[in-house]
Amino acid sequence: MKKERLTLEAIKQDLMKIVNIQLSNKATWRFSYIIPITAVAIGLGVFLENIFIGLLIFSGSVYHIVRFIIEFMEYRTKRVAIVSMIERGEISISTERFSHIANKTIYEPHHGKIVFPSVHNFHRWAHVTRTITLYHFDGGTSWRLPSVHTHYSWSKEFYISSKGLENLSIMGDEFYFISLQAHYDIAYIYPCKTFELDTSLKNNVI
Repeated sequence: MKKERLTLEAIKQDLMKIVNIQLSNKATWRFSYIIPITAVAIGLGVFLENIFIGLLIFSGSVYHIVRFIIEFMEYRTKRVAIVSMIERGEISISTERFSHIANKTIYEPHHGKIVFPSVHNFHRWAHVTRTITLYHFDGGTSWRLPSVHTHYSWSKEFYISSKGLENLSIMGDEFYFISLQAHYDIAYIYPCKTFELDTSLKNNVI
């Protein structure tokens, strides 16, 4: 099989996808509480014609509003530093032997299906756990499958869906595991049978 050259610019695009997904998860999940509580507060305040009841209910979302502002500012500062590292090409590359794929339920608050907010369907908005897919490798390394429509979208021949990547991955296959230095949760994997490293990346191999 003819392989495609894996360049630093392509890797940067994939790592930025991971960063943007993390920002979205951290910055938006509190809206799962803010929006429905606010909607219920407005609805009851108007229905009962009592602004004080509305304000009392709305106070339940104030904590999440404050925390959202604090967390967003903290992560935005961190994001600037991470993006700078990606632009400088501060990456580590290792070759890992694929073992298996497994699902895992983790604690990760996030918003659910967007529906008209009410007390009845509040549970559809706020979730505290998420089921994720992990690619495991023989050396103990694992990689979290990101929620993207297409992997390697920059590739002319080997762009692929998550299901396609799963079907392509066979036990014993080798992958390039490429992560941002000191930030191993910001990483992407590349099948060695379809990609080969650009010569400029050889010094990043560990």
